[in-house]
Amino acid sequence: MKATEFLQLPPTIAPERLYVLAGEESYFQRACLRALLERVVPEEGQRPFNYSEHDAEQEGLSRVLAVAREAPLPPTGRLVVARNFDKLTEAEVELLKDYLRQPAPTATLVFQASALDKRRLATAALLKAATLIECVALSPEEARRWVTSHARRLGFELSPAAAGGLIGAVGCSLSRLISEVEKLMNYAGPGGRIELEAVEALTVRSAQEDNFALSEALWQGDAPRALRTLHRLLKRGAEPVALVGLLDWQLRQMLLAHELMAVNTPREELLRELRLPPSRLNDFLGATRRRSAARLREALIRLQAVDDALKRGQATPRLSLEMFLFETLAAKNAVSSS
Repeated sequence: MKATEFLQLPPTIAPERLYVLAGEESYFQRACLRALLERVVPEEGQRPFNYSEHDAEQEGLSRVLAVAREAPLPPTGRLVVARNFDKLTEAEVELLKDYLRQPAPTATLVFQASALDKRRLATAALLKAATLIECVALSPEEARRWVTSHARRLGFELSPAAAGGLIGAVGCSLSRLISEVEKLMNYAGPGGRIELEAVEALTVRSAQEDNFALSEALWQGDAPRALRTLHRLLKRGAEPVALVGLLDWQLRQMLLAHELMAVNTPREELLRELRLPPSRLNDFLGATRRRSAARLREALIRLQAVDDALKRGQATPRLSLEMFLFETLAAKNAVSSS
């Protein structure tokens, strides 16, 4: 189940004996662990005795399982969290399988990871026996709805334009969104309404975030966003030649994706070669399929011409980059072909 679904479950529902928390959204990881802690060890005075976190790679799985099998201090159960479980030895995998066949009846054991390698025996065994909670990053639309609801729960109204501007500025990281909303609430005052102007005035974008936004807008085929980000980067003082290099890299990553998909490359290798978080892979591959390899090569040729003109002082940087983005993204719906 998704983390959002798990967090909506009534607190009276009894916890399972085994969970896997997987995904790169750290806010969901923390929120799910907090919800489990409140269910398994509701009394704070019991937590020093009945709650523990372990590094399975450093401490060894046998130690983690031994703690899970210890009788908890009554009247609550025991909650044990294990990280770095994906590098178990063959002997430890067998220990894990033995435990999965007969989990400790008084413990909830949680295996936590930012990503899962389903080829590993330990992961395969866990996914058969444990409840998987997916702590994946939200899409921009999901993040917009989430941050709007979050502000409303705190007594503030976030206008649609402000919510969209906030997502565009800082991305979909919930921890970052919470931090920015707190800043905006202090600005608006109790029970206030937060408008786009406040977001633009108070939300600070880093150059790295804008570089990412420009790359993302290119592969998503989002011309308005690409142009807005380009203007922001140039206004900040970004070197036009450096932006050409960024766009060149992104186009070559899309070409590489075409090549990898053509030979049915496994998901784990795609993530490694394309340097993408798991939550973005499917969107990136889908967008790449909608752009033919031939069109991408044509875009690289046009970009090389822009680079040459800029280095010779024969072109206006802003206009040249604007024209490149317009010409490239106008063809975003081309059918994929090799």
